[in-house]
Amino acid sequence: MTKLLLYGLLIYFLYKIIFEVVVPVRKGVRTVRQNMEQMQEAAKAAEAARRSTNTTQQQASAQTVKQNTTPVEVEYIDFEEVKKK
Repeated sequence: MTKLLLYGLLIYFLYKIIFEVVVPVRKGVRTVRQNMEQMQEAAKAAEAARRSTNTTQQQASAQTVKQNTTPVEVEYIDFEEVKKK
């Protein structure tokens, strides 16, 4: 009779431990993993958008530079260092 009672208590405590500790931790880990995956996907999408915008701007600036490539005459002035006596 005591063996049956001890086995019953053991099964009860194992049941409580499994469903009050192990299952919630597993659900929490799954939730954290999903959130991390969503953040990584959002970061990849933002990086791809930034890169496409950056390449578009570079192409536009390259075209602008090609259009504005008129020769410019620049006048340089030579400076001489003057020493005090």
